Amino acid sequence: MKIKKVYSTIKPYVATSVMLLTMTSMNVNAIEKSIEQTNAVTSYQEADGNGKQDKKMKKRFHRLAKKLALTSEQRSKVKAILANIKTKHQESKGSLAGFKDQVRSLMKTGEFDENNFTAIYMEYQPVFQQNAMARAKVQHQIMQVLTPEQQEKFLTMKAHRKDLR
Repeated sequence: MKIKKVYSTIKPYVATSVMLLTMTSMNVNAIEKSIEQTNAVTSYQEADGNGKQDKKMKKRFHRLAKKLALTSEQRSKVKAILANIKTKHQESKGSLAGFKDQVRSLMKTGEFDENNFTAIYMEYQPVFQQNAMARAKVQHQIMQVLTPEQQEKFLTMKAHRKDLR
């Protein structure tokens, strides 16, 4: 009988304590989640909006350096080549935005106009050609840094990558 009385007296306090602990832990989790989201947004903004692309490029470079067994001197030269092309790519990106906008507006029309698309494509053909030339130059510059064995391996890696597409 005394035990029932003790339980009935303690029960409201235990229930209140459990409820407070639950609410507190939920609040802490919500705060942690908002902090994580804020940090993610901040880190993305610090990367000039190219966070995923930068990570992907760094990962590719490290994989390339590992598979080709690049020396530290070769790594620094290839990094310089890639940094140079990155700045040039940022410059040409603006000119391609116009092409993408025009193609998007063409896609929104009721019927696809092949002549209009061909005209848009031909208008931007010099930009496409410049980008292809820049990629070829970069590959040539990288090949000049590599030894003949590394060059062969680089070409086989490149061919394998094309097969996966």
